[in-house]
Amino acid sequence: MFAIRQFFKRRAIRQYIKTLSPMLVKSYGPRESYTEGQINAVLNESGLSHRYQQYAHALFGEQYPTKHQELASSLFEGSPFNALGIIAIAKPTGWKGGSNTDNLSNHYGQNSRY
Repeated sequence: MFAIRQFFKRRAIRQYIKTLSPMLVKSYGPRESYTEGQINAVLNESGLSHRYQQYAHALFGEQYPTKHQELASSLFEGSPFNALGIIAIAKPTGWKGGSNTDNLSNHYGQNSRY
């Protein structure tokens, strides 16, 4: 039972990081911490589950310091973090376009003439 609960908690935290980060930046700009009202407004708008909303507040705000410490130990190996660190995690990576000269990129269709 504990493993199932942990699975759903980790999945919710990943969804909060992936979905709420760009929404918070778009709505309120990049900040070190967001208020409880801002996080609740974006969480309601996103349609994500409210079951683990305490973790959303711990990720992006200064509420729930015990949850914040739990996330710091699991995500950042115990070092302190703020909302800017979470936003940096959520940024997409990968190929940004442009011409590639290697064969594998051309083989997988990532070639460009521009």
